[in-house]
Amino acid sequence: DVDVATEEMKVEKGYGPELADLFEKYEFHSLERFLGQTVKATPAQEERQLEIIKVTPSEAAKAAFKTGICSIITEGADGGIFTKARRVVVAVPMVPEPVEGGDERYCAAEGNSKDFKTLLENAKVEKCGDDLKRQMNILAASGVKLEGRLSDIGLMHYLIDPEKSHKVEVLAQGCLGLSVESSSQGQEASTGSLFDDIPSDEVQADRSREAVILLLLRDKLKADLSKKGSGTGETSLEDLYETMEEPLLKVLSRMERNGVKVDLASLKDFTAKLRDEMVAREAEVRRLAEETALNVSSPKQIGEILFEKLKLSSKPKKNANGTYSTDETTLLDIADRHPIVDEILEYRAVKKLLSTYIEPFPGYIDPADGKVHTTFNQALTATGRLSSSNPNLQNIPIRTDRGREIRKAFVPGAPDGLILSADYSQIELRIMAHLSCDQHLIGAFKEGIDIHAATAAKIFGIPHEEVTSDQRRIAKVANFGIMYGIYAFGFPSILSFIEDTKEAARETGYVETLFGRRRYIPEINSKNGTIRALAERNAVNAPIQGTSADIIKLAMIAVDKELEEQGFKSRMVLQIHDELVFDAVPDEIDALKAMVVDKMENIVKLSVPLTVECNYGKNWLEAH
Repeated sequence: DVDVATEEMKVEKGYGPELADLFEKYEFHSLERFLGQTVKATPAQEERQLEIIKVTPSEAAKAAFKTGICSIITEGADGGIFTKARRVVVAVPMVPEPVEGGDERYCAAEGNSKDFKTLLENAKVEKCGDDLKRQMNILAASGVKLEGRLSDIGLMHYLIDPEKSHKVEVLAQGCLGLSVESSSQGQEASTGSLFDDIPSDEVQADRSREAVILLLLRDKLKADLSKKGSGTGETSLEDLYETMEEPLLKVLSRMERNGVKVDLASLKDFTAKLRDEMVAREAEVRRLAEETALNVSSPKQIGEILFEKLKLSSKPKKNANGTYSTDETTLLDIADRHPIVDEILEYRAVKKLLSTYIEPFPGYIDPADGKVHTTFNQALTATGRLSSSNPNLQNIPIRTDRGREIRKAFVPGAPDGLILSADYSQIELRIMAHLSCDQHLIGAFKEGIDIHAATAAKIFGIPHEEVTSDQRRIAKVANFGIMYGIYAFGFPSILSFIEDTKEAARETGYVETLFGRRRYIPEINSKNGTIRALAERNAVNAPIQGTSADIIKLAMIAVDKELEEQGFKSRMVLQIHDELVFDAVPDEIDALKAMVVDKMENIVKLSVPLTVECNYGKNWLEAH
């Protein structure tokens, strides 16, 4: 008991201007509501004066053809499978500029997608904007193809500082000292999904100022990209944007619109099977516990059974609220002490698979075509890996038989079609071999021998052919531990690579991939040992995982180009970690397989070969 009343614990404090400055510096925007009317200590600089002249769509188009650049804002309206364009706002710098008095002059126009069709489809005019992939999809649903070089504000800033906010209003304030009236205040944030609809009251907002700010941000970010280059001086972040992220944006747009067919009947059968298993597991836990009314989903009740009734631990760990800890790590530690523990773990695995992955899935299937159109997020992870949402396909558990079974529901769009899967084999270990110049790893990969068996032979000092399965398993853990900077056993070159990478990160504050993508790791100089150790592991892992992500991005761009140029009817539909998935036409399967493997294996030359495992079948599971 605490001898203090709740009322006495309330903080009666007035927040000062210094805190307002702090919140702005570190982008603590959700905390700003506590500041009330507090004014920042640092006086706000007087905002640049932007003179915006409203013109007609045709006048804006003429101005854009002269300047070679315009910004676009495309608002969507619910249109079934894809959001269709409801309004388009365009801004263009006026020439000559600036005018007398120093004001910057721009013209802006708004209309529908048809009003701007000629401009948007003109490849000679560069388009800049925010979330251009989504805008491209909106326009495509309206019969307009967005052409030309694309300067995506969020993507450009993502390369400059991947872990900061890429929102336009934040960048406008931080990079330009300009405010943007957010048209989405008080509304739910968009997930970037094709299924999102924008509330109708947004149509009333005048977004011409925002469109002009996009132009200014494009100039500022482009300059920043060109300044930040690779440590070798061979590439700049601007090169990375132009050769990788901007072309990939267009590839991902096509993939989202292609979608992947899902067999609902197969999914329903699997759901019924899992529910039956869950009920059976639940009954078995109750039987072993000798408690017919036990709530197996209650951690509190499970903890009492395991540690009070069955006494499976002499010193059970407790949570802050006083209940026994029954998380997965705790249960795995006592799994050999009673069969009930395995049953609880299996029950939870089935329940999570159902609730997290299986049961929500039908909601993502568009009834118009029976396909799932996941959204690929290009500017989310710190390492450069793609992620997906609505649904998150990257998270489907594939290490278990149950998780793999989900793949059976992913089928070709046509009844006689095929699913083709192409997967990089041990790409991160191959990148580690290249980056570290380790002759043991390089030799094993060049000779095409089992890398884990080769490592086991080195660790245990035995011939390759005498390695046991247990020794191979130990070596596999060792090999993957290398990539997180955990240990490198007796490999001097790998130890040198790890220490050199950490030292470089301490000096510069960042690490780079082979292609110049940066991840900033300021915590590597932290005085807190735990924080510093995590930062060191990230410093070692980021160049490896990031280079892997860069390679598959380049492969996707090359494969997409070949699909287009060679007139394939087959389509690339998914990217999952190191794997590409295709909805294939049967009579193209051999040519498709040969082309995809060739492009993936030869997209970059390392000191070790890249190898791709490629198979096909009537569904995604069969293709493995």
